[in-house]
Amino acid sequence: MKHRHEYEPIFHPNPTTEMKALGIKAAEIRKCRTCQVEMTFVLTKDGWFQFFEDKEADERDVLLA
Repeated sequence: MKHRHEYEPIFHPNPTTEMKALGIKAAEIRKCRTCQVEMTFVLTKDGWFQFFEDKEADERDVLLA
């Protein structure tokens, strides 16, 4: 079931020199209160953005063991 994530910050790593050179001012790891999924967010001059695509699983996804 799909829901809207309600993220709360859990970790604030210090930006590296390389991250700063790319225009990233800060980063944070956030966790959804409902499903516990973690996502990386970055702060640029334009505001906070999700660093990775939030891909929802579907029936075509296969778990390989």
